[in-house]
Amino acid sequence: MRRLTVKEVRTLSIFLRDLYQLRTHDQFTTHLISALPTVTEGEFTSYNEFVAEDQTVTYKSDQLPYCPDPIHYAEVLQQNLHEHRLVNHFLNTKEKSAHTFSDFSSIRQFRTTVLYNEFYKPLKMSYLLFMGLRVNKRMLSISRHRNDKEFSDSAKALFNAIHPHIQQALTNALTVTQMQNELDVFHKSIEGLARAKISVTERGGIRFSSPNARALLKDYGLQTQPGDHWLPVRLRDWVVYHKKLMERSDDVPLAIQPLIIEGDSGHLSIRLIAQGPHYDLILEEYRTVPSLVALKELGLSVRESEILGWVARGKTNPEIGLILNISRRTVHKHLEHIYVKLGAENRMAAVGIAVNAVRFYSYEDRRAGGA
Repeated sequence: MRRLTVKEVRTLSIFLRDLYQLRTHDQFTTHLISALPTVTEGEFTSYNEFVAEDQTVTYKSDQLPYCPDPIHYAEVLQQNLHEHRLVNHFLNTKEKSAHTFSDFSSIRQFRTTVLYNEFYKPLKMSYLLFMGLRVNKRMLSISRHRNDKEFSDSAKALFNAIHPHIQQALTNALTVTQMQNELDVFHKSIEGLARAKISVTERGGIRFSSPNARALLKDYGLQTQPGDHWLPVRLRDWVVYHKKLMERSDDVPLAIQPLIIEGDSGHLSIRLIAQGPHYDLILEEYRTVPSLVALKELGLSVRESEILGWVARGKTNPEIGLILNISRRTVHKHLEHIYVKLGAENRMAAVGIAVNAVRFYSYEDRRAGGA
């Protein structure tokens, strides 16, 4: 596969900087369809997304205004999907490369199929450049279409270059959408959610930081000094590093992955999302060990909460006895009471119930001193 030219890389850098702007899922997909023509060949763009969990389908295209009967052609495509070599290749493999129909069969062979004659030919989309993605429990296909000639190797190279960025930007958009939905449902500000937000300048200066975000940074040893309006050095260096990567015009930057910070009771995920000339840091905590306050909310006593907390950390009964200065028999008796209260059969089941019940614990929980 040939390398991108300097001009192509510069155009692509502009596309990618805009791709990472803060957007909801719907806003992102609409933007993607309008932006792809600036960096790729073709006449039309189509976006298909299938969510296995609830069987929902999202279809968007800039061709719809010119399609005489969208419902009819959607049915034709569904009925003849078994002839779609690109889709079937994507479903049966984990390959992420961009493909055209000619990668799998000759144009003459393709034009003998029902799929071509009843779908692509009447819609004047004889040639297709295809990209498949998997994001969480979603399967997506993004395609560029044309009717005059086959897509070039440079078009494939561009599609391959933007693939990881589209995947990461979509993941960001899904996170933003979930946050927005939670705000709409519970009528809370972002400070009341398990996620937290920090708005920063391109050099890492703090423009705004929610109380929840400050509490999370403190929990993970990243707090700043009182009156300090800069991110902790580790976060500031991370922001500046990715900003420089996105501004490079001599090569295609890597996708911006979340920063993962491990802690004693779980891990903190920090996403970097461009917001005009500034950046938003979206913080999410995922706990593998529930807090004492959260355990007491499940009806456990202080001692039972302490014991289950240590069980969640992998400690044995004798080890817990030494830590709490009680006998192993006393630990065992407390565990029996815990099993009854939680409806659990054993220690692992009890830990699972507790962790699932408090996966996203509240800001009030941390402020109360939960461990």
